[in-house]
This record gives sequence, C-alpha cells and structure tokens, in this order.
Amino acid sequence: MSTTTEATEVPTTFWTGRSGLIVPALLVVLGIFLVYGTITMDVPATATSPGPQVFPSIVAGGCFIVAILVTVQLLIKPEVVERGVDENGDPVTGPVSNWRTTAITVGSVAAFIVLLDPLGWVLAGALLFWGVSIGLGSRRYVFDAAIALLVSSAVQIAFSAGLGLTLPGGLLALVF
Repeated sequence: MSTTTEATEVPTTFWTGRSGLIVPALLVVLGIFLVYGTITMDVPATATSPGPQVFPSIVAGGCFIVAILVTVQLLIKPEVVERGVDENGDPVTGPVSNWRTTAITVGSVAAFIVLLDPLGWVLAGALLFWGVSIGLGSRRYVFDAAIALLVSSAVQIAFSAGLGLTLPGGLLALVF
C-alpha cells in the first residue's frame, strides 16, 4: 500500500489565474480616453502654466505603465491559491481566477460612469472607491464608505482649489 497519493489535477486554460487581465485592458481604454480628451481639450488662452492638460497626461501615462506592469506580471505568474487539501492533508494549489473581485471592481467602475453626472463627483467617486474596497476584500463597510467619501471630497477640493477645474456637482450642487 502506497503512502503517497496524488492530488487531483484541476484542468486549466490560458485564462485560469489571469482574470486580472481585465484590469490592464480597462486601464488602456481609460488611458486612450484620457489621451483623446487631452488632445481635444479646449484650452483657453488665459490658462496659466502648467495648464489643464498636464494632469490628465500624467494620469494617462500612469494608466499605460500600470497596465503594462500588471499584464507582464499576470502573464509570467498567474494567481495561485489553495484549492483545498488532498487525502494526506497536503494543500492542493493551482491557478485560479478571482472573478468575484473582478466583477465587483468592474461593476463599481461601470456604476461610477453611469452615475457621475446625476450624482456628481463627490457621491459617485465615493461609491467607486467604496465598491473597489469591497471588491478587494474589505468587510468594514461603514468605515470604508466614510473613507471613500473623505477621499472623493479631497479630490474635489484639490481639483477646484488646486487646479481651478470643476468636477460634476450633480445632486449635491442642486441641494446646496
């Protein structure tokens, strides 16, 4: 009688463990959108240096760089997690895809895009940050919502006071 037993092999495909590739794809789309918006931006002659095109250019460049780095990482080393134990109690590991995280994160971005104009930046941005924190595994819902609201408010202030740009006011602009 043999004392070693083989763990069951789980069938894998190229996409197994690479669900995260949707994130760099979305980053590339966002980067292209930002480049297009920056190029077609109507900059007034009275704009001072560095001008309103600098920040979107930096963000677009960051999107492309992060997209490349994440893609390379996932192609070289897909995510590997424990899938249980075999008869001897040894862990069975293999590449998996975290579709729950991907779905919640992509859903948060989609909700942000749809709700940005009606709700405004502060509320839609807070919803985006809160949804992504949940997608990444946080279970402190009220704390995360408060931090998300704080961060989106700080971004609103930074854009308004620091750059002289206005983000959509939405519902709060109607109320206040």
